[in-house]
Amino acid sequence: MSDQVLQALLDYGSLGLFSGFLAWQFLQMQKRLDGLVESFQSQVREINDDFDTRVEKMRQRYDIVINDIRKDCRENEARLQSELKIAHRELLDRERQSVIDLKSQTD
Repeated sequence: MSDQVLQALLDYGSLGLFSGFLAWQFLQMQKRLDGLVESFQSQVREINDDFDTRVEKMRQRYDIVINDIRKDCRENEARLQSELKIAHRELLDRERQSVIDLKSQTD
């Protein structure tokens, strides 16, 4: 504090000293609160970063699961189409054989 402010506070006696103390206490509390706010904001940033990291990991796992499911579906679809073609061929072969058998019986 400057000498003039200190002298003015001393001129007012105990009330001046008390008001000086209150001003000093206010400034100290402001510094303390500023530190707490900065600490809190830092913790919030860390929590947010951790959350973003966890969400990204979950998305990656989700993408892997979805890709596996899609791959299985494509494989199942291809297998079913192959089996359908085989069944269709067998059915046509049986039908042709039946037609041949009918022709041979009528001849």
